[in-house]
Amino acid sequence: MAAIAATVVGAALIGTAVVLASGDDPPATTTLKIKVSEDTYVVREQPDSAFGAEDKLVAVSKPDYYAVTYLKFDVPIPTGYRIAAMSLLVQAQDKPPSHVKARSVLSSDWTQKDLAYAHRPGLGDVLNEAPAVSDSNLITFNVDNAIQPLTQPMPTASQYSFAVTNASDSKPLTLYAGEHGEGRAVLEVTYIEATATDSEMREAIQGRESPDPSRKPSGTPSPGASASGTPDPGASPSTGASTGPPPNLPTGSTLCGASFYQENGESYTQALAREDGYFGGMEAARVFYPGAPANWPGSAGNAKRTVIVSFKYNPKEILNGSRDSYLRGWFAGAPRDRDVYWVYYHEPEDNIESGVFTAADYRAAWRRLAGLADQAGNPKLHATLVLMDWTLMSQSGRKWRDYYPGADVIDVLGWDVYNWDKNKYTSADDLVGRVQAISNGENKPWGIAEMGSAKISTDSSGSGRAGWLTSMANKAITGKALWITYFDINWSTADFRLRDSVSQRAWRDFCDR
Repeated sequence: MAAIAATVVGAALIGTAVVLASGDDPPATTTLKIKVSEDTYVVREQPDSAFGAEDKLVAVSKPDYYAVTYLKFDVPIPTGYRIAAMSLLVQAQDKPPSHVKARSVLSSDWTQKDLAYAHRPGLGDVLNEAPAVSDSNLITFNVDNAIQPLTQPMPTASQYSFAVTNASDSKPLTLYAGEHGEGRAVLEVTYIEATATDSEMREAIQGRESPDPSRKPSGTPSPGASASGTPDPGASPSTGASTGPPPNLPTGSTLCGASFYQENGESYTQALAREDGYFGGMEAARVFYPGAPANWPGSAGNAKRTVIVSFKYNPKEILNGSRDSYLRGWFAGAPRDRDVYWVYYHEPEDNIESGVFTAADYRAAWRRLAGLADQAGNPKLHATLVLMDWTLMSQSGRKWRDYYPGADVIDVLGWDVYNWDKNKYTSADDLVGRVQAISNGENKPWGIAEMGSAKISTDSSGSGRAGWLTSMANKAITGKALWITYFDINWSTADFRLRDSVSQRAWRDFCDR
């Protein structure tokens, strides 16, 4: 068979490399370098912003800034050929961090003009987490595992989307976008005659670093194994979940609360008093510790009411036992006159997606922590898993149970629920109903750890948001949520604060009911 001519290809190409069949040699192969057709990145802290016009792409995994690069290629499949191998080549601006990954993307139905974090397609398998890096900072990922299965009749073209993530929590990865011109991403595609057998295909592309297309994707351990390789009870749906709340959990009405930041040099108690002034008698407070939890009382203790308190350690710090002594003392020192819903590493999904740590290690760390908490013998301590409601949406490509260490470890399911639509207030039936259904299905008590919405563009007075707040609270009450805490913070994504009088009155009415 003759080699593929560049003229048959409708994509942007960079030359060809040809091997012709002769006698008993392997079937003919041809390699084309195809320029990226669409590229952009998305940012968690700017969920509605599109960056498709930028000439740089970034992948970042800092606690306060998470970004993923998306790349799309239009790949021709000439008549009589099949794809045998693919390599993704991206040019970094500087020496890249040591742990960057290429992942498949669950859909190519996106454009760089419109793609934003709030409606991004979910990420699939890790395709390569140990890429080759040249002296010029060219990163080469083997992405053979993304090759789509053949169809009958064979297609004449296909689209491939990839994501590049960065597992470093300190060093960003910067790549050149198509708008930059030189240095744009390239997909190197090797074709072989469609009649070739798998063994002939491997022989034809011999010399590639990982030529076997049947190898399994690299990436995180399977959900069925813990960090030690033993079976993980959190990997599968629980068959022994209780049919009601644990005996030490409250069963009364839904508590009203808020999360907030200190402003203008005020102390935590001053900030709390300010929030109480806005909303009346708040019954719960949400407290975030960005790393280790402060010794009691700290902000969590100074709240002097039910508290949902989270802290963060990398799971490996928990699993190696180095934090046992401090955390054992922290659990022992917790109040016994009020409920303390303690949360380990809330919203871990993006960190796991980018490879900062694995889901298996996260679940195993939860199990160890729950054991330390149990040693305190404090019936007011409740292990609470807090995840994004985005994780429950099909387009996320995620499975919430990947982060669930098991019904015997977790007492309460907590959810962070936001209205990201700038044009309307998404209904409470959708937002609250979704997390309630999952929690009820697991027979677990539940609460909303973060809830928020900026005012939409047509709601200058805030009356629309006030109605939305009331409907969200009512849905949580009828669903028997333990608590719902409003995210009363001016965050990088939006100003969620309730500073108009009608919104404040709506939340106050919930708190004062």
